[in-house]
Amino acid sequence: MIETTVAGVRRPPKPLLATLLGVSTMTIMASATITPALPGMERHFAAVPHAELLVRLVLTLPGLAIMIAAPLLARLSGRIGRVPVLLGCLVLYTVGGGSGLVLDSLPALLVGRALLGVGIAGVMTTSTALLADHHPTSEHGRVLGLQGAAMGFGGVVALLLGGLLAAMSWRGPFAVYLLAVPLLLLVLRYVPEAEVRQADAEDAPGASPWKPRLLGLYALMFLGVVVFYTVPTQAPFWLAKVSGAGPVVAGVSIAAVNLVMTVVGLNFRRIRARWDFRPLAIGMFAAFAAGLVVIGSSSTLWTFGIGLLVVGIGIGLQNPTVNGWVVASVAPGARTKALGLLTSALFLGQFASPLIAQPVIDAAGLGRTFLFAGVLAAVVAVVLAGIHLLRRREPSRPA
Repeated sequence: MIETTVAGVRRPPKPLLATLLGVSTMTIMASATITPALPGMERHFAAVPHAELLVRLVLTLPGLAIMIAAPLLARLSGRIGRVPVLLGCLVLYTVGGGSGLVLDSLPALLVGRALLGVGIAGVMTTSTALLADHHPTSEHGRVLGLQGAAMGFGGVVALLLGGLLAAMSWRGPFAVYLLAVPLLLLVLRYVPEAEVRQADAEDAPGASPWKPRLLGLYALMFLGVVVFYTVPTQAPFWLAKVSGAGPVVAGVSIAAVNLVMTVVGLNFRRIRARWDFRPLAIGMFAAFAAGLVVIGSSSTLWTFGIGLLVVGIGIGLQNPTVNGWVVASVAPGARTKALGLLTSALFLGQFASPLIAQPVIDAAGLGRTFLFAGVLAAVVAVVLAGIHLLRRREPSRPA
């Protein structure tokens, strides 16, 4: 493959970038795809004890597997290469994700979702690291923004397909996971191993993934996902209560979040040129707060939709902002270590969100649960704003 040069910057071939962006869509499809099918799945397994909670865990259990597997796969990729780990995990993704087409028990479905989670862990850590490795630092804002846009677009496709397929059968959305097969072939054809390896720089300055700043970034990702993930796990049920809408409308409505995410990602290079990472994180949590409060206060489909669009701004900022901040804060050879831990934090938030929300729902109802999530996001935004004001008095310290 031949690199191109644009304005003095060497860029890898477009098929490589397109393939890695396509692979990135698989990570968001993993959860978003089956969201519209949750009510139908709950009805199908109504006789199973604790079905209400277990059905939501079908959506979020991959987060637990990812939390455990991501750091291990990140270390493995440093030893055998990122591309082999990516290929193997795409296979696990296909098998685990597609298992819902044939399995007919909640325990078996949960096993398949755990296998899917292992696949996602490797896909997410290696695809982001390879994007950074194959592009110079000056291009990171552009390519990570494009990654966010690709993930948003993938979410739109997944939710629209999921909503349509869920209207026919709750099993239908699981077929979307088979889209990983052609991407596996494209990785084999177009993605070479990165020159930078984790093992190459483990003792270099900045190589540790446990620096205080990185720990703070992992915490930001966790909190952001905890508050945001009330939308895909609880919104279909709240939407049905507010407007009586079915799975197709739920899929279209939540797809709007990913559409906004796509728009933000496409413009992230310009946004990043004007703002440092910390102000972007403040904006992210402020958008989460405003959108979740509107959703929790909504009484019509239209106000619900407005809240979703505002939340979409937050999630559009989240991935390129936090991923970019982590990449900028660690030595190139240790990227997969740090991204593995960040991925663990992200999906731990997905797994924890319904477990945290369910007692609140039982005690206060769905609407107030969204309000409480919005308040939590607002508190984080205020804390970040306070830190930002203090750091502005110390111009020598980087954002």
